[in-house]
Amino acid sequence: MNIKDEMIYDFGLNMPRILVSGKTAIIDNIKKIVLISQTSIIVDNGNRYTAVNGDNLVVNQLGEERMQITGNINMVEFYERK
Repeated sequence: MNIKDEMIYDFGLNMPRILVSGKTAIIDNIKKIVLISQTSIIVDNGNRYTAVNGDNLVVNQLGEERMQITGNINMVEFYERK
């Protein structure tokens, strides 16, 4: 499977997808924002929640099902919806 097919497969499942590089994170497949604070950002991805924890977190861009976060990112957690 080539990279294009893998990306189409990932986005088709409506699963959380996050790219973290340095002090920037991009979260895809966002359905709803649950919490935004300077230390935690939690989003609903449909069947899971994604939490980004750290310090001085700021949402720089918010688009259709995508969010860009900057700050001191310490941890990324995924929670399954029950």
